Amino acid sequence: MVKTTLLMIVLLLSMVIPSQANCSFGTREVTSLVFHDSGNLYVGFSGQYSHRENCQSKSTYVLPKKLPFFKEIYAGLLAAMHAKSKVCGWVNGCVTVWNNTKVKLTRIDFKPN
Repeated sequence: MVKTTLLMIVLLLSMVIPSQANCSFGTREVTSLVFHDSGNLYVGFSGQYSHRENCQSKSTYVLPKKLPFFKEIYAGLLAAMHAKSKVCGWVNGCVTVWNNTKVKLTRIDFKPN
C-alpha cells in the first residue's frame, strides 16, 4: 500500500512540475520579422535569449498564426521595429515547425522609449 501511494505521488509530481507558466524574455529590440511559409511569424530580438523554455531553437521566437490578437501583435512588432523601440514580453512552450521546435511568443508589451 505504501509503495503504491509513493508511486502515485511521484507520478502526480512528474505531471505537475514540468508545466510552467509564461516566462519573461526581458526587454529587447525587435531586429527582424519573417513570415514563414507555415503561416507563423518568426521574430528576431536583440541580445541573447533569457527565458527558460527548452526548445530546439532557443533564439528563434514564433508568433503562432492561431494566437488570438495575432494581427494586432504583428502590427505592434512592426511599428516597434521601425521605431527602434524596445518591447518586453512573455513566452510559453514551443511551437513545432517541420519537426523543429522554436520558442512560442504569447504576450508582447509595448513600452515608450
